[in-house]
Amino acid sequence: MEYLPLALLLLGGFVLSLLASMAQHRYYMRTVNKLAAQENRAGVTLVSGRATGRLHGAVVLLLVRRSDSVVERALVMQGASVLARFRERPQLTGELSTAPSRAGSTAMARAVEDARDRYRRMQSGATVDHGSDLRMRKTL
Repeated sequence: MEYLPLALLLLGGFVLSLLASMAQHRYYMRTVNKLAAQENRAGVTLVSGRATGRLHGAVVLLLVRRSDSVVERALVMQGASVLARFRERPQLTGELSTAPSRAGSTAMARAVEDARDRYRRMQSGATVDHGSDLRMRKTL
């Protein structure tokens, strides 16, 4: 009985963490679906990449024109909490091959590199890993 308050505190923390993770996943999916609906046209691909770090990570959504591999639109979610939100990053638009050098942080650069690698694998016909993390690609 003496451990009951500690057990309840740990259970409450677990439930709170689970709810926050579910809310962030729903936000991610809403953003991807909204972007796909806004940019629903032939010749573009929506590809995402992610990078994790000790304190914070980054997730990027790149809208890439298939004819010449140019990033037309870029959104980045960067931060350490479930309160992080996607923001437009116009500095990432342009040639896909040079996009990581235009990223503002190392986490963002790694996420852009991950998205670039996924795009290349998709173009070559290789399968893309759809694991339990936030990695996803969607062809528009």
